[in-house]
This record gives sequence, C-alpha cells and structure tokens, in this order.
Amino acid sequence: MRKRPGAGRFRTGVIVFTALAAVSALTIGSAMALRQAPSGPVLPCKDGGNGCSHIGYTNAWFGGKTVQLEYSHTYFCGQPPISSAGSGCEAGRKSHIAPPSGAVVSDAYAVVPMGFNPPTRTLHCPVNGRCIDSPNTIDMSRVFGASSADAVFPAHSLVIEEDESFQSTWWPLVVVGVKSLRAWNKIVAAKDIESVDACQAAGHCFPEAHTNAYLFFQVLGPGMGTQGPD
Repeated sequence: MRKRPGAGRFRTGVIVFTALAAVSALTIGSAMALRQAPSGPVLPCKDGGNGCSHIGYTNAWFGGKTVQLEYSHTYFCGQPPISSAGSGCEAGRKSHIAPPSGAVVSDAYAVVPMGFNPPTRTLHCPVNGRCIDSPNTIDMSRVFGASSADAVFPAHSLVIEEDESFQSTWWPLVVVGVKSLRAWNKIVAAKDIESVDACQAAGHCFPEAHTNAYLFFQVLGPGMGTQGPD
C-alpha cells in the first residue's frame, strides 16, 4: 500500500462532516432524499432502498476514467469497534473483523464535499443516506462525542485505485473530506486516486478517515454490463 497523509486533522474533518450531513439535507439532494423506494425491484437502482434487492450500480473514478460498479451484496460493518449507528458502521477505526466470506481488496474512497454544494452530476451517490448497498448512517462519536453517534452519511463520489481484475469482492470504505469546490473540480477532472493524494498533500482535502465498513462490488470491464447509470 502507498504511504498516505496522516490523520492529524481528522477531528476537524469529522466536525465539518457531521455539520454537512445535517445541513445538506436542506441543500443538494433534499428533494431526492424524500423519494419513496419503488415497490418492486428496479434497476439500475443507484439510490438503494427496499426495492433494489441488493443489486444495483454506481459510477466511480479510476485511472482517469469513469467506471461502473455493480453491487450484489449489502455492506458489512465489523464490530468491534462497537457502533451506536443503526447501520453498525463507525468512522475513526478500522474493523477488527473481516467480512464472513470473500476476499478483502484495496480501499474504496468516498470523497465528500464539505461546506459547499458541487454540481449534482459530479456526485455518484447524490442522495444523503441513500446509495446502493452502502450504510445510510455512521457513528462518529469516537472523535466527535455522543451527538454524532448516528449521523447521516452525506452525498459523495467514489474513487478506487485498482480494478481488482473485475472480480466481485469486499472493499474497505475510507472517507476523505474535500474542502472547496475548486479542489473538488480538480478531482472530478483527474478522476484518479493521485488527485485525492495531491489534494490532501496541499491541505485542500482532509486526511483520510478509515471506517469499519466494507462495500461489496465489482468493477465492470468491457462488455460486462449495460444496465448502469448514464
């Protein structure tokens, strides 16, 4: 694994992250967050919900391109650490327990806009607390206190650093907060993990915050599916 920036400013990042989760319900995605889940299975089912049957798609950024992820299993949050969130997920500490089956591979990075509203088209998961087979809440009390024990996971986009040979497998979830629209736009333009590293090194992104959450998906290669998002 590459050497990455430290977590000295993680507490500050979580404060902003928590505030954003509360405020963003009134801004980006607020109308979409009120949508009801469909009554039956619907694909591509990007926003999750009971009608998705744990099958759905999102985009992600990898190696300068937009790729498509196919999800086929709900998330897993290993405890300990003990989470107070309804999802069982927690930021600030890695899981002590691996998912029950399947390999664990490279990290998936949720890049989260903090204190600004990017264009919705640049968000792979634009609905607060709603993304296919992803946690809708997360416990941040380890670094922020009891008031953030069940925070809504805000809208975000995903960056990966490997395609893992297009296999369905578990990806540890890491959160990176982005401080400004200018910094966000650079990541959107580059579409790679190196731009996230550069953003952190320049102080325009917060250090990465590991979680106890794993997502289960595969990167779709050429000819591997056509039902995903536009």
